[in-house]
Amino acid sequence: MNNLILVPLLVPLLTGLILFFFKERLTLTRRIAITSLCVTTCITIWLLIEVTLHKPLVINFGDWQPPFGIQFVGDELGLLFTAVSCFVVTVIIYFGFGKRERVANRYFLPSFILFLLSGVNGSFLTADIFNLYVMFEIMLLASFVLLTLGQSIEQLRASIIYVVINVVSSWFFLMGVAYLYGTLGTLNFGHIAMRISESGQPPTVTLVAIIMIFVFGGKASLVMFMWLPKAYAALNTELAALFASLMTKVGVYALIRVMVLMFDEKPEVTHFLLYIMAIVTMIIGSIGVLGFKDIKKIAAYQVILSIGIAVLGLSANNSDGITGAIFYVSHDMIIKTLLFLVIGTLVLLAGTRYYDQFGGLIKYYPRLGIIFFITILSIGGVPPFGGFPGKLLIIKGALANGYTIGVMVMIISSIIAMYSLLKVFLVMYFGRETVPQATQHVILTKNKLYAMMILTVATITVGIFSQYILNISEVAAHFNMNENTYFKEIIPNVEAEAKK
Repeated sequence: MNNLILVPLLVPLLTGLILFFFKERLTLTRRIAITSLCVTTCITIWLLIEVTLHKPLVINFGDWQPPFGIQFVGDELGLLFTAVSCFVVTVIIYFGFGKRERVANRYFLPSFILFLLSGVNGSFLTADIFNLYVMFEIMLLASFVLLTLGQSIEQLRASIIYVVINVVSSWFFLMGVAYLYGTLGTLNFGHIAMRISESGQPPTVTLVAIIMIFVFGGKASLVMFMWLPKAYAALNTELAALFASLMTKVGVYALIRVMVLMFDEKPEVTHFLLYIMAIVTMIIGSIGVLGFKDIKKIAAYQVILSIGIAVLGLSANNSDGITGAIFYVSHDMIIKTLLFLVIGTLVLLAGTRYYDQFGGLIKYYPRLGIIFFITILSIGGVPPFGGFPGKLLIIKGALANGYTIGVMVMIISSIIAMYSLLKVFLVMYFGRETVPQATQHVILTKNKLYAMMILTVATITVGIFSQYILNISEVAAHFNMNENTYFKEIIPNVEAEAKK
């Protein structure tokens, strides 16, 4: 059964290659992509349940034991994020590309979306830091193609910033990996954690930890947010939803993995730095959501704000904070996908990205309005929706660590986030008659509406049955916080290795 953890990596990759041969057959392409993603999602959820009930799944390629071989691990943390990623990409593919779907198919967009998913899932499941770098590069190469395929001037300008920042970030990532290997003699997560614990995290390793914070922080848009608003605003609806749900979350996942499992010996340096960066990021996000009337940019700054909230929980470096961060990020993948699909649909219906130039949508699209309102409540952390439990645990963990200022900033930021979207909702749905009013000249297709309804049901379900996901998140947090438990489950003959 261990080999099945390669399914989320290999199936999207192989499906993407197969779709290259069917670029002129739109219906067949959709069916192949959705079927393969549904199968992958179901298998990943089943693996997550099995791992929760029993123990993590481990693959050592070529039967080479770490630190000499490449290792993949399916634990609660990796499989939870992988399952959610497969689910949201399935919904995005089902949502479709509208009138430009045939053009998108000829540009191989479904294939590159699946390649990106393959890199994302590989990042979640690898247990080797150099292999994490490789998976990041697969993901980034696919994202570069997706960002530039539209060939608009806005996309090309946004892609320059995006590519430069990520290339520089990848260079620092590789440099950090080299320093880490030179210092510890291993690239395996478990062995790195063990040797850092034995050595007490010397200054060189602490420097590498700080490098990793800026590397993964840049990919997550933690403080270094410059690339995100322009890139997300330039993308079409489906790709913006894809980027919002996956790209920044992989950076946060990497921060959770390395800062909880490996670089946790000097929290007064590393985790306090994360705390400061989280506060700055939440402030940036709050200013952004209030400072624009372009609803795509408002949505982009919502992503930035949510990254700050997740990293606040991570910076607390305790069970509640890390559990809350894991739960919050897993749900945020769903709700940010829904937000960008809703925002993109509103732009399509209104014919403008500026919310103060349109009103009266309530007459023709009430179901979309209900979906948008539920999205706003969930983003704001209003119970019983999925945004509430994670935020509550993050607050609890941060207060336990004395991060009162961070909690205050988080609460104010959450209110601002909800207020900014409520303002968009009220104007576009109940806007005064002095602005252009809606007419039903655009038909909202069933697949788009059903896709958003699926995600709406998902955020409600996560809120109502939050205890199950909280249990998984808590196990994931404790498993990565306790190096000894990780060693015994993942790396055989730990005691013998420790004596060498």
